[in-house]
Amino acid sequence: MNDSAESGRETSETAAEALHTTLEMPFEDAVPFVQLEHELADFETVKMTRLDQMIEGMLGHEVDRTALIVVCHPEIAHDALAIDQSLAGMLPCTTAVYERPDDDVVHVHHFSVTKAIRDLGCAPADHEGSVDRLVEKTGEQMTEVWASIEQHADVAGGV
Repeated sequence: MNDSAESGRETSETAAEALHTTLEMPFEDAVPFVQLEHELADFETVKMTRLDQMIEGMLGHEVDRTALIVVCHPEIAHDALAIDQSLAGMLPCTTAVYERPDDDVVHVHHFSVTKAIRDLGCAPADHEGSVDRLVEKTGEQMTEVWASIEQHADVAGGV
């Protein structure tokens, strides 16, 4: 279940289909583990940033520990650019790794950027089929990442 559904708000299809899992390992171990699982599926890490540290450092406000793992898959990027170069402004993909004060697990959450491209109507109308294929390809790639995260979580958490 996603966060919006828990709060009673209606969600878009993209939000309802977001990938979410939890990990029973320290936050400091979860972030590089999730990053590595993306990289093993041929996503390149563009940037990993600690959002909580940035907010505290720049605004002086404390928030729960949150990391952003920003990645890009070459085939997805290639296909998005083939549709329209302006879609580069919607790339890359981001996965959030965060903690909540009310539980003892680490959350991993990903919204599909290609579904957002589709749902927001960012691509030219005459490329609908290409966008659908892009969404499908991205879904296959991220499903592989998620399966690997869930498959290896116990081993990674036990190290």
